[in-house]
Amino acid sequence: MSTSPFWVSTCCFSLLWTLVEGKHKLIGSSEPIVAAPGDDVLLPCRVDPELDVVGKTVEWSRPDLRVPGRQKLVEYVYVYRFKKMDRDMMMKTYIQRTSLSEEGLRRGDMSLSIRNVSLEDNGRFRCFLPSLMRSTQVQLVVDPNFVKMTTTETVPHRTLITPTPQDETISTDRWTRLHICLPVFFFIIICLSAVFIFIVKRCRQK
Repeated sequence: MSTSPFWVSTCCFSLLWTLVEGKHKLIGSSEPIVAAPGDDVLLPCRVDPELDVVGKTVEWSRPDLRVPGRQKLVEYVYVYRFKKMDRDMMMKTYIQRTSLSEEGLRRGDMSLSIRNVSLEDNGRFRCFLPSLMRSTQVQLVVDPNFVKMTTTETVPHRTLITPTPQDETISTDRWTRLHICLPVFFFIIICLSAVFIFIVKRCRQK
C-alpha cells in the first residue's frame, strides 16, 4: 500500500501542531482579586508561552452563577468571537462593563476588565480558550470595607496591579522558549527528511 507525500506531510504537521499547542497553558491568579464597590478591576488570564489569540474564541463565565428562570448551563460574562465581542451570548449586566485588550490578545493576554464592580460580582470567574481546551479561574471578592484600607490608592493603579502566581524573569522565559523551540526544530527536520526519503524512493521505483 503506497503512501503519498502529502499524507506524510499532513501527519507530520498535525503532530507538530499538537506538540506545540500542548505546551500552552492558561495562567490566572492563585490569590483572590479584592476590590471595593465601584472599583474597576482586572482579572488576569494569559497564555503561557505567549500565543496570538486575536483570531480565536475567548470565553469568560461565572461557573457558580445560576439565574432563576434561565435554562442556560453557562452564564457568560464576556465572549470574544470572530475578532469582536459577542453581545448575544453575554449577560446584560456585563455588556457595558467588560472589555478585553486587543493589544493584549496579540500576546495571549486575555485579562478581563470589569468596571464599577458591585457585591453581585462576588464569586469565581472562569477564563476558557476553546481552541486549546485550556481554562483557569479567578476569584473576585468585592468588600465594602476594602475602600478604608486603600484610601490613598487611585483606581487606575489598583486596576493595573493585580496578584499573579507566576512572575517569571526574562532569563527563565527565554529558557522556556528555547526548551520548546529545540524539539520543534528537530521534529520539523525529521519530518522533512522522511518526506525527502519517500520521494527519492518513489523516483527510483519509477
